[in-house]
Amino acid sequence: MKRFLIPLAVGLASAPAMAANEYSVWNAGAAATFADYSFDDNSVEDSTVGLKLFGGYRINKWFGLEAAYHSFGDFSEAPPSPAPAVDVNLDGYSGSVLLYAPFDSEDIDVFAKAGYYNFDQELDLNNVQVDSNSPDGLLLGAGLIVNVSKQFAFRAEGEWFDIDDGELWAINLGAEYRFGRVTKAAAPVAVAAPVAVAAPVAVAAPVVVAAPVVKDSDGDGVNDDADQCPDTPAGAKVDARGCEEQLILRGVNFDFDSAVLTPTDIQILDSVADILAKRPNFNIEVIGHTDSRGNDDYNLRLSQRRAEAVRDHLIERGTPAERLTAIGLGEAEPIGDNDTDEGRALNRRVTLQFTEQAGE
Repeated sequence: MKRFLIPLAVGLASAPAMAANEYSVWNAGAAATFADYSFDDNSVEDSTVGLKLFGGYRINKWFGLEAAYHSFGDFSEAPPSPAPAVDVNLDGYSGSVLLYAPFDSEDIDVFAKAGYYNFDQELDLNNVQVDSNSPDGLLLGAGLIVNVSKQFAFRAEGEWFDIDDGELWAINLGAEYRFGRVTKAAAPVAVAAPVAVAAPVAVAAPVVVAAPVVKDSDGDGVNDDADQCPDTPAGAKVDARGCEEQLILRGVNFDFDSAVLTPTDIQILDSVADILAKRPNFNIEVIGHTDSRGNDDYNLRLSQRRAEAVRDHLIERGTPAERLTAIGLGEAEPIGDNDTDEGRALNRRVTLQFTEQAGE
């Protein structure tokens, strides 16, 4: 047992040091165990209800590690008299490697597992202990996880334990809690720094006046003398007057399955609200987008909630409500490849679409 548990403990301890990604998360949980045990040429053949406690770490989309404690209870056999009553008590520990099926779903996870167990087994005859041993060996299993939220999930699994002179099956039904999920820090929206202007150099007569320097202080491609919308945020798409047509709020990234703004999101939106105060002649559509993972209808509703969260915060920061409209487009307008992590990250975005007010 020590030969296996020590490498497993080292693996669990070092798991956070591996490259973190959107799937990396710790979990802990408990389950009711319904076990069936045929032992020693059917001298004991019984079913019990016991307990399983487990915890582990999902490394990436494909693999995870898990350790567990099993308490199966007492398996009993009461043969006809005068044969003595037989009881077998079984409990112990196991460690497993989990392989997840490649489903792009936020609702369910399917996995297979393989590992090693070491149990303590006691044999009683007429309530008197007559023997004990420590069986160990291979375990195999498979299961289904139903995600209720990013923290909670229900779990069902089946396990088979390779025991000498016997056969042990278990069905586990329970729940788990996730924690320690890694979120990527978002970069705030940067406002371009003004371009430094060289002072004219005075020379001896005749005096030569330096030609005026043409400036584009906000770096939007429209010179200051023609720019009607100064201080344009970096990366905005502008028209010939230098006014925003569309602004992608890069860095406004919501947590998994959430429409609640993070502290970083709020910091970025506060700076955007200051810029919108300088654009009183524009109406703005706040448009939410998602990647393609999950159900189409669910993604549409989620993108609408996220767009409304951004709109409501901009209103709180002083942008008139009548100038803002929230629209959710779900996964309908991708700008990246939904088959890659990088492409899906690009598709999970919120944009501002600017239109002039009537009469302007």
